[in-house]
Amino acid sequence: MKTPNKSREYTQKVENLQATEPIALYLPSSFSKNSIFDNLTKDSQILFNTIVSKTGLTIKILAENIFEITPKTFIKYKNNSVQVPSRITEIALEISQLYDLGNEIFGSKSSFNNWLEKENPFFNNNKPSKYLNTSTGIHFIYEELKRVEFGAMA
Repeated sequence: MKTPNKSREYTQKVENLQATEPIALYLPSSFSKNSIFDNLTKDSQILFNTIVSKTGLTIKILAENIFEITPKTFIKYKNNSVQVPSRITEIALEISQLYDLGNEIFGSKSSFNNWLEKENPFFNNNKPSKYLNTSTGIHFIYEELKRVEFGAMA
């Protein structure tokens, strides 16, 4: 009895190897061009009250360690609608987005603040909070938070 030959030749027809998906830009869920523009035009009172609320940090820490201004100036920005220097506005917006992610990952601002105060090998065994005063530092902290979010040890 002869067994039938079950092997067959398959040919694959290749017609068009061009990608048909539209180009997409993947950004954090908290990032939206419109929300950034809206925040840039917010008055200082709203922006600084939001920062105090989101971070749970004292005015002294926020003013001196992050914004590098006096607490008196910080209070002026927080209590009045005044023009804020663009560097400070930029840091405030970045801190706001950073705390959105940090609070989401750690579950609370106090847990996130505790993480910021622990030495971290990614930051040469320094505390991440040391780098909250620059845009570059905030971006590095954001990157490390994304690693934590996806299960990398930090």
